[in-house]
Amino acid sequence: MKLRVQYMAQLRTVIGQAEEFIELPDGSRLSDVLIQLAARHSVARSHLLTDTGQPRPSLLIIINEAAVSARDAATTELRSNDVVTLLPPIAGG
Repeated sequence: MKLRVQYMAQLRTVIGQAEEFIELPDGSRLSDVLIQLAARHSVARSHLLTDTGQPRPSLLIIINEAAVSARDAATTELRSNDVVTLLPPIAGG
């Protein structure tokens, strides 16, 4: 299946692009996407995954137009042509 991944805030800066298309096997889950992206973009691994390889709880994830909790990444199945938007926490003043 083909997915579009959009990067926001510092993820966009770290990865160096606003979006990309990725291919995954049918039946893949959100956690599979995050693991593949962390492997593809090692500089962004700490934004996507914890030290134990779990989805970072503070990462805001939107699939199409619905927010999904990082804790549900292992059970959230994706469909071809889904749009996954990743927004790390923003801090500042």
